[in-house]
Amino acid sequence: MEKELYNFSLLKQRRIELGMSASDIAYKLCLAERQIISIEENKSDYFPSNTLKMVCIKRYAKALDLHPEDVVIPNLNDVDPTPSLLKKG
Repeated sequence: MEKELYNFSLLKQRRIELGMSASDIAYKLCLAERQIISIEENKSDYFPSNTLKMVCIKRYAKALDLHPEDVVIPNLNDVDPTPSLLKKG
């Protein structure tokens, strides 16, 4: 499974700044504490798919009043380098 890039340290730092434990945020998001820790340690443990993990990361960011775009780093392999004006049809 290819790892998506995201700023996992920002999530943990923000959670701590808000005075929340991993257990607190897990309860708020209806996740297991081990899933929160897995996200914060940039591991794929405890998630059946990378897609589900990315959904949880975005929900986690929103729960901490962060914009998901500030946390998730876009996969540059998915970006088409062709300018839109040069694309046909």
